[in-house]
Amino acid sequence: MAESPFEEAYRAATEGALALDRSHLARIAARGKDRESFLQNMLTNDVRSLAPGAGIPAAFLTNKGKLVSDLIVFKGDDVFLLEVERGRAESFRKALDRYIISEEVALESRADTEATLSLEGPKASGILAELGGIAASRLDELAHLHFSILDLGKVPARVTARRRELTPRFDVAASPDGTKDLLERLLERGAILGGEDVRETRRIEASLPRFGVDMDESHLPLEAGLDEAISFQKGCYIGQEYVVRLAHRGHLNRRLSGLRLTGEAPAPGTPVLCGAEEAGAVTSSAFSPAFGCALAFAYLKRAYFEPGTELTAGGRTATVSSLPFAPSR
Repeated sequence: MAESPFEEAYRAATEGALALDRSHLARIAARGKDRESFLQNMLTNDVRSLAPGAGIPAAFLTNKGKLVSDLIVFKGDDVFLLEVERGRAESFRKALDRYIISEEVALESRADTEATLSLEGPKASGILAELGGIAASRLDELAHLHFSILDLGKVPARVTARRRELTPRFDVAASPDGTKDLLERLLERGAILGGEDVRETRRIEASLPRFGVDMDESHLPLEAGLDEAISFQKGCYIGQEYVVRLAHRGHLNRRLSGLRLTGEAPAPGTPVLCGAEEAGAVTSSAFSPAFGCALAFAYLKRAYFEPGTELTAGGRTATVSSLPFAPSR
């Protein structure tokens, strides 16, 4: 299926319905009677607080507090689903599996049995509701990272609401064949298929850093802006000592920050300068039609954290912005 040009696809996201391939996402199923206690002891967020049908961001760390991966944890009736970048899925699963000693827990990759697409835009819930034979309000009322199991035109699917984008987004996970069938039906009902360029622009507008692009194994979770992925009220987890010490000290030497730039978006790796001094480097960027300027993520040194600080990147004026770029809906 041919992807639409950027302008048409972006307009669909703001005025209609935009379908995007999300094959960069993969999930690992955690089963067994000890699954909840095991994950509670491994991950940074409070897994025990989850109700069935809900999800939370989290991270899995080394014993030195560095990132193994960020993830989203979803709770089903008899399973937890751990959503990570596909390129990290197997190494993440193996790293987690090493800590299973006497616990009754099984970790099963769904990378080959499940595929994901998203539908976003003001008409997204209406199109999905029509396919599922339900009221659109059932989808509109789903909170961020909450999901519902639906029959979408005889295709069993898990539909998850994402409320960080500028317009509503729903991720739809089904079998690979079922996902292809669903995409055809969505396009028949007026959705527009977009490519990686519009997907990347929407990601950056939503202030969503990506593992392998904006963070890696060298980063601490607080450096990468993963504050929402950490609970400071729960019990112990791997790497907790380093996270708590850094949080109490309140002294980050570098932090993922937002930039608003004049002119074109700078390439990843572009140095961010204060005069002749290097203040940091860009990790990802895109021109945002909604904001009317280029947006970028960059790791900045502590002296340049303050929003409103004027720097340069690739010869363009770069103004430090707090994240998220826009308030959550």
